[in-house]
Amino acid sequence: MNFKEFWHYLITDPKKQQAQGISADGTFDPEHPITTSSSTKRLGNGVILFILINSILGSSLFYLPGLGMKALGPASIIAWIIIFMIAGFVMLYIGELMVLHPTSGGTYGFCQRAYGRFIPFMAGWLIWVTGNLGMALNVVAAAEYFIPAQTQVAFYLRIAFSIIWIIALNYMAYRSIDAGATMLVTFGVFSLGVVSLMIIPSFIDFGALFSGVFASSFNTSFLEPFVRFDGVGGIGGGLFSHMLLSLLFITEAFFGFEAVTYMANEAKNPKELHKILFKAIIICGIVVVLYIFSTIGTVAYGEYVTDARPFAVQALHTMGQMGQNIVVFGMYLVIIGATAAWPIAGSRLLQAMARDKLHLKHFAKPHPKHNSPYRAVYFQTVIIFFFTWFIFRGYAVKWGDPYRVTYLIYVVLSLIALSIILFAVPKLRRKEPDVQRAFKAPLPTIGPIVIVAFFLLLIVNWVMIEGAFATAVLGFVAAFIFLGIPFFLMIEMYYDPKAIVRVNEVLSYVTLLTEGIHFPLSIRKNVLKALGDIRGRVILEYGCSVGSLTKRLAKRVTGDGRIYATDITLHNVKITDKRTKKLSHVFVNHHPGLDDFTLQLPTLVDDVVSVGVLSYMQDPLKLLTSLSARVKKGGRIIFVDYDKFFYFIPNVQWIESDEQLQNMFAKAGFRVKVNRKKSLFWTYVIIIGRKL
Repeated sequence: MNFKEFWHYLITDPKKQQAQGISADGTFDPEHPITTSSSTKRLGNGVILFILINSILGSSLFYLPGLGMKALGPASIIAWIIIFMIAGFVMLYIGELMVLHPTSGGTYGFCQRAYGRFIPFMAGWLIWVTGNLGMALNVVAAAEYFIPAQTQVAFYLRIAFSIIWIIALNYMAYRSIDAGATMLVTFGVFSLGVVSLMIIPSFIDFGALFSGVFASSFNTSFLEPFVRFDGVGGIGGGLFSHMLLSLLFITEAFFGFEAVTYMANEAKNPKELHKILFKAIIICGIVVVLYIFSTIGTVAYGEYVTDARPFAVQALHTMGQMGQNIVVFGMYLVIIGATAAWPIAGSRLLQAMARDKLHLKHFAKPHPKHNSPYRAVYFQTVIIFFFTWFIFRGYAVKWGDPYRVTYLIYVVLSLIALSIILFAVPKLRRKEPDVQRAFKAPLPTIGPIVIVAFFLLLIVNWVMIEGAFATAVLGFVAAFIFLGIPFFLMIEMYYDPKAIVRVNEVLSYVTLLTEGIHFPLSIRKNVLKALGDIRGRVILEYGCSVGSLTKRLAKRVTGDGRIYATDITLHNVKITDKRTKKLSHVFVNHHPGLDDFTLQLPTLVDDVVSVGVLSYMQDPLKLLTSLSARVKKGGRIIFVDYDKFFYFIPNVQWIESDEQLQNMFAKAGFRVKVNRKKSLFWTYVIIIGRKL
């Protein structure tokens, strides 16, 4: 790409077209998978190279050097060389996967093709969590470096700066890949310029050069002693263990490569992506090593490990106060630039998972104008705000270095996710042996095993050195991993009727213990009030759960009435039957069907009550129609369900719209009104009406 082409790319007004692979309602169209661009403007090799450089450079240049120095002293330069050599091997396998399946699914997409359902979900979950953590870390770092003062006003200003950038960068993702790519290329060019401004004056004193004298700010005495570390713990003790510790701390140096995998379907030449990936790693490796070498020769060890901004100290030594001010502002933008790709990648990750039925299909729906997965952008913006708040909260309550804690959680989670991705290489070699590969990585089985074993070695060594602190961090890591399991179960229930029944069977006794939370007394009173006087009436309770409402209904209909209680879960039926065994006018039945109501009743019922089952229906119109056939004309119906869990997680798509619900019930023969009542953890959807 020459300068003319680059300039044309930056100023061209992109034309949007309908995204392929996702229909207008957000569902997956299997005959048109997302392997082509959502934009008329494809990304050339030069653009992708700058996006990669921008994503890899960033906080790794300005936070990690201090960690490496604290672990090993100036000898950490060796760790930087080693980590980029390892990164080169990792890119061999990522490169094979990327040219094999260049889709918008990115690194998650590789796992989705290689494994079943649970592992791809966990891979996608971990990738998404780490991406959001990484963005939160970057915006907090940028704010701290730009506003270093330790005052209350400065603290609130840092929060404000973080909020502004989170909104701005996610807005670019909302506007689609075209706007985002332009921004990323600009940041990439700027990053190289700022880093060059740091490196060159460290070796050449231009002030002296203009006077006709060659001089350098580089002081070799700063490299002595070359090896510095405290303690002898870890694997092997001494130098080896602290080299491993330094390697773990700076592992994030090559993270960021994954951003471009989510734009692979935008590439003009997807079969050459592995070459661009290698070029980016080589360029970044050379730039980073030169930068680290320049810093350890221009910043004394004491300043390096005590000053939160060693790069600012370096700029002051080499370029004076004005140069320092310029560099600090430049570094602020570079760090922001490094995280700018994540909103695009993260939203596409959620879109890909939704397309594969491993996330709520709401996140697959493209924006009607920009074709971006805008709902996914909204969701991840909220999560990034939460992680950012978590870090700032740590500072506010005086936690011990909350940034370092969050960073290590991020690194360990990233290594676990990367391990899953690497093992997709041998898995796909066996699963898709006949698929043509434009590039084949060497040692497809033993290579990933060795790399993952190395990651494990780094973590074990770290635990041995830092003990209780490392164990506590791993506890947070485990919490994030296990938090994904209930989400997976929720997704399985969202799409699979059998999973709904299985999960409800397992959780039936939990439901019994927590009924006061999910079906509180206030909602029960609302249901009973809406029913009015039901003495002597016949009521069908579709979804009796553990019988909380059944007993109250039985008391109100008196012995002259009848209660026919059903549930999809056999355990719930047994619990309800046990709780109502002394009530002869209550009949409890197991009815697992979720697409039709087939239970034969001895008579038409007067009223229907249902709590928490509406969203489980796999064919809601068919089931409501079959229920309608069993209700007397003028009979009352009350359905209660849930939406907007934790204020932003939606339930099934058709339950979100009052109008859609009213139309669906009308087609089934009911006239209803829909009320929504907010609670602490979700919104209750209360549907009240009559049989026409």
